[in-house]
Amino acid sequence: MLGTLASLLLITVIGYLWGSIPSGYWMGKLLRGRNFDIRVYGSHKTGATNVRRILGNIPAGIVLIVDISKGIGPTLLATLPFFYHAGWGPALAGMATLLGHCFPIFINFRGGRGVLTGLGALLVLSPLATLIGASTAVSAIVIWRYVSLGSIVGSIAVFLCGLIFATLGWVNPPYVAYMLIGPPLVIFFHRDNITRLLAGTERKLGQKEGVATSTPSSEELPTNV
Repeated sequence: MLGTLASLLLITVIGYLWGSIPSGYWMGKLLRGRNFDIRVYGSHKTGATNVRRILGNIPAGIVLIVDISKGIGPTLLATLPFFYHAGWGPALAGMATLLGHCFPIFINFRGGRGVLTGLGALLVLSPLATLIGASTAVSAIVIWRYVSLGSIVGSIAVFLCGLIFATLGWVNPPYVAYMLIGPPLVIFFHRDNITRLLAGTERKLGQKEGVATSTPSSEELPTNV
C-alpha cells in the first residue's frame, strides 16, 4: 500500500513539475530579452494563443508543440507498470501536468489556461475523446473566430464524452474522472474570456496586440491567474 501511494505521489510531482515548464514565458525571454514578460500583454497568459498574438505564428507553433508534449510526456510515463495502478497513475499525472501549466512553480504560479497541456494528457487517456474534443473546438473556432470559445466548447464536448464513456464502460474509471474534472477546470480558467465574450469585447483569431518598446516593470505584472 505504501509503495502504491509513493509511486502515485511521485508521478503526480513529476507531472506537476513537467507541466510547470513555462514555454510561452521562456519564448518571450528568448525573442525579446530577459526583462520581457509576456504576461504583461494580451490575455496576460503564457499559452500559445497569447504568444501568437504578441510574438507571431512561428513562436506560437513551437509553444503549441511543447505545451501539448507537456501533457503527453508524464501521462505516457505513468502508463508504465510502476506508476499505472489500475489507471490512477496516468489520470493523476494528466491532472497534475494541467495544473502545473496553469500554476507553474517556476514563474510564481501564473501560467496559462491548460487547454493544450490538458489535451496532450487526454490524447494518452482517450484518443477518441481527444478527436471529438479537438474537432469540436476547431469547428467552433472556424465558425466564430474565437479561440477561447472553441476551447470552452471543446471542453464541454470532452466532459460529455466522459459521461457517455462512463455509462458505456469504454474507459477506466480514473480516466473518466480526468474527463469529468479537467474540462470544468479549463472552463473555469476561461472565466475572464467568458465575461468578454458576453460583453462582445473578446479578441477574435488574428487580432494582435502591439507591444511597447519599453518593458513594463515587475510591479505592473498582473496578480490574477
